[in-house]
Amino acid sequence: MKLVRAVIREDKLVDVLDALVRAGYTGATVFRDVGGMGGESGVVKIRGRTYEALLPRAVVEVAVEDGEVEKVVKTIMEAAKTGHVGDGRIFVLGVEGAWRIRSGEKLG
Repeated sequence: MKLVRAVIREDKLVDVLDALVRAGYTGATVFRDVGGMGGESGVVKIRGRTYEALLPRAVVEVAVEDGEVEKVVKTIMEAAKTGHVGDGRIFVLGVEGAWRIRSGEKLG
């Protein structure tokens, strides 16, 4: 089992979630109101003082079986891409185990 974590532009969140649902993935965790910096930098200087300039981001996480990773990554990439610096990153992490709280069922 893998956890696909996508750090995306905040304004692309609805597009990404819609694309995931259309692709058959109805479970996701979303972190809103996070900030990030990357190739577009995250620091500005105004009148000699340095300030953080974190750009608004959202994080979407989807846990999937190993064989579904490429499909989820492709779905997110297509929905989140603008073609400009700052479109985001996707990370794939291993999941040691997962359980459903309600039933105690071990997943994956």
